[in-house]
Amino acid sequence: MILGSLGGAMAAGEIAARQEAMKGVGGAMKAIKAAVEGNTAADAVGPAGKIAATMKSVPDLFAKTSDTGETYAKPEIWTEWDKFKEAAANSGAAADKLAMVAKTGDAAATGEALKALGGTCGACHKPYRTPKT
Repeated sequence: MILGSLGGAMAAGEIAARQEAMKGVGGAMKAIKAAVEGNTAADAVGPAGKIAATMKSVPDLFAKTSDTGETYAKPEIWTEWDKFKEAAANSGAAADKLAMVAKTGDAAATGEALKALGGTCGACHKPYRTPKT
């Protein structure tokens, strides 16, 4: 029984860490959008770097032990692990591009790179995340 409780606590901690990381990505995306709309692409550099760093760790945030509990993650993440990792890699590549483009100071190009990243996020969320209600 103790092991079950410990396992549940571990899963809850892993899920909380994952959700916190993803909330950070969402907040960074909002900051980049505001920088683009304000034509201050330089303000997007830090948040873009944060997203790029987080996206590199996405598969690590989905340990098999975090497949149950209060999570929006669908079981397909673990049953389609290679596809999930590919989708995460696509987001990582888009995040890296966003970080590079933001450094140029070109607000329009940064906005386009942000839009491309958003598309890769959606491509992962649709098959692998239960919609929030």
